[in-house]
Amino acid sequence: MIRLYHAVCFFTLLCFCAVTASAADMYTETLPVPISKASGEIQKALSTHHFKVVMHIDILKRIEAKESVLHIQNLNPEKFQDVQAMVFCNPVLFSDLLSAHWSSAAVCPLNLTIFGKGDQTTIVYPKRVAFTHDTPADVVGVKIDNLVIAALKSIPGAHSK
Repeated sequence: MIRLYHAVCFFTLLCFCAVTASAADMYTETLPVPISKASGEIQKALSTHHFKVVMHIDILKRIEAKESVLHIQNLNPEKFQDVQAMVFCNPVLFSDLLSAHWSSAAVCPLNLTIFGKGDQTTIVYPKRVAFTHDTPADVVGVKIDNLVIAALKSIPGAHSK
């Protein structure tokens, strides 16, 4: 019984630590505009900062279209109007990763997710340094994150300026 208790405590602590660590590995930016306007502003900011958006996916609408077939219960309990993903890259940064630590190049292409609710849009970018930390590509991971975050902060209405 005591072993079970210790196992449950350890598992709970492990889950808490994982959640805490993962929250620090995310950059969040909130814009005071609906997602329909924010999407274009995000693409423009990324482009201005030398990133090329290679894919823009309307995740929520695609899943909602298949909701009955996929049998997803309680889809979208937060009542987001839309959730989108952008996949983007910079070939020079990819090359830098490849040169520094070839397996770290797996963090490219880059991505972010956009959550729209009312007249507010939240962007969540998973920091790449979380993957390049403790590798020879750590400096490149930091550089990538700094450039992406600078792009997001440059969007009109960004709170994190």
